[in-house]
Amino acid sequence: MEKTDKKHLKLKCKICGNENDNQLVVATERMFGLGDRFDYFVCTECKCLQIKDIPENIEKYYPSDYYSYQEAIFPSRLNRFNFFLKKSLVKYYMGYFNLTGFLLSFIFEHPFYWIRNRELNFESKILDIGSGAGRKLLSLQRSGFLNLTGADPYIEKDIFYDNGVKILKKEIDDIEETYDFIMLHHSFEHMADPKHIITQLSRLMNPNGVALIRIPVADSYAWHKYNTYWFGLDAPRHFFLHTPRSMAILLQGTDLKIDEIIYDSTALQFTGSIKYMKNLLFDSPDDMFTKKEIRAFSREAKKLNKSGQGDWACFYLKKAH
Repeated sequence: MEKTDKKHLKLKCKICGNENDNQLVVATERMFGLGDRFDYFVCTECKCLQIKDIPENIEKYYPSDYYSYQEAIFPSRLNRFNFFLKKSLVKYYMGYFNLTGFLLSFIFEHPFYWIRNRELNFESKILDIGSGAGRKLLSLQRSGFLNLTGADPYIEKDIFYDNGVKILKKEIDDIEETYDFIMLHHSFEHMADPKHIITQLSRLMNPNGVALIRIPVADSYAWHKYNTYWFGLDAPRHFFLHTPRSMAILLQGTDLKIDEIIYDSTALQFTGSIKYMKNLLFDSPDDMFTKKEIRAFSREAKKLNKSGQGDWACFYLKKAH
């Protein structure tokens, strides 16, 4: 286990403002094996794990081959029959009656499990913030969703796909329309001012809209087990590793509330962290693990999710009417 500095310093939490007994942690860049070291600290009050100072050269840690910038490539264009099957399955899983989808559910799991029952329909206006090249939006389009927009300030230029999906090179402040469903899939932790992002989400949400923030969470089993080797830490790209408490504090003084928290961690919290402990890179092959081990990791992840100790979670935000 990598040593961490256990000194307690006067480090002010950017979420709750606490300055007392916050614990310094020294983390290393491991995804690309750069080895650069960064000071983080754990707030003793809200338990948020956060970077002390964001690097001025942060773009160095997002090279052109960073995974979210990769072109979304799908096997082939769906024919009408396959499109009908995919749409039927998703419609059933969204909570609407569909016999074909019901029968398919015995074979296929929900491809978009983070969409809750009867919260969306295929015409809902959906915005993906931090969308990269738009892989999730393109996947939604292949299942029948019609009104799909992405926003990411780090793409080279606007992207307009032939199927109607559009990805805008914009900061969240520059988005003007409002939406029924706003998604942040593992992008919120990369944002330097989470309080400001929350206020912008409120502005962009329709009155009955929903925002989904999917993030790695600190104070989880994997963080306590692996410490600075925890895959979810991802220094220095992850600025804030939140907890349910720190997320609730972020919403104070806004018109938003946490409607539900669903933990969705996977075997990656184990396989990724073990790779880092062995000084292997993120994209190292998983063949170092047996199929039996992978199945065991997946079972353990499901148990942790049920007990609220998984290292990934979906936070659903709604207007507090």
